[in-house]
Amino acid sequence: MMKKKQKMHNIVLFDMDGTLTPPRKPIEEDVIRALKELLSITKVGLVTGSGYEYVKQQCESFFNSDISLENFYILPCNGTQKYLLQGGQWVQDFSLNMRESIGDRDYNYLVRELLYHQYMCSLTSNGYGFNLAGNFIAYRDSMLNWSPTGRSANHSDRELFVKSDNEFGIRKKVFKKLVSDERLSKKLSFSMGGSTSIDIYPHGWDKTYALNHFEDHNYWFVGDRCTIETGNDKPIYDKVNELFPGQAFEVEDTAQTIKIINNIIKNL
Repeated sequence: MMKKKQKMHNIVLFDMDGTLTPPRKPIEEDVIRALKELLSITKVGLVTGSGYEYVKQQCESFFNSDISLENFYILPCNGTQKYLLQGGQWVQDFSLNMRESIGDRDYNYLVRELLYHQYMCSLTSNGYGFNLAGNFIAYRDSMLNWSPTGRSANHSDRELFVKSDNEFGIRKKVFKKLVSDERLSKKLSFSMGGSTSIDIYPHGWDKTYALNHFEDHNYWFVGDRCTIETGNDKPIYDKVNELFPGQAFEVEDTAQTIKIINNIIKNL
């Protein structure tokens, strides 16, 4: 007698900045309402290049709402970290370590290269027309994030940098130099993190890593940087579409995200 095929569980994975929230801005009430309805029928995960503390800050009103979050997963740093809600507290269930993976000598070399590129950017920042806000390199255990304008940049500083980056290709120039460095590219991958930074992590630690936490699931994915070759959503977008054609979506803003959530709800 043939065994009945077990029904696959569903999980819908979202990028954060530009998808669930406006870039570097708090989550909006209409998105929270859409997520509440989605969570009533399926698991949901937030997979982002950002760190855990930033996720909690940007989505604070969502986490403080009356929504049941037992089926919600926080997956910072491309899913190389995982947080679950246990006993009313968010608990880290999984984490990788970049320095242990690549070794201190190669990690130190990477930091020196980034400091050099930051110095060169500082010399040309006035000509490019952006400000230096501080907090340029952020180590998040399983990845490193470099921002030429700095993660301390306010909204005005970020807008100035985005304008300069679009005009002069500031990040693209450094990106090409990092990728062409044989010592770095032997162990590390690079992607454009959001609109002001570059994410750096060991090979295989892109957003597709998040799928390892949900084997035997039916995946859906929604992100905003899916078809740009250097976009940090592209690997998981391509992988989900390969496994489940038509179940990965690229959006331009949160309004499109809400429309896709409503369509997913109709199909589950």
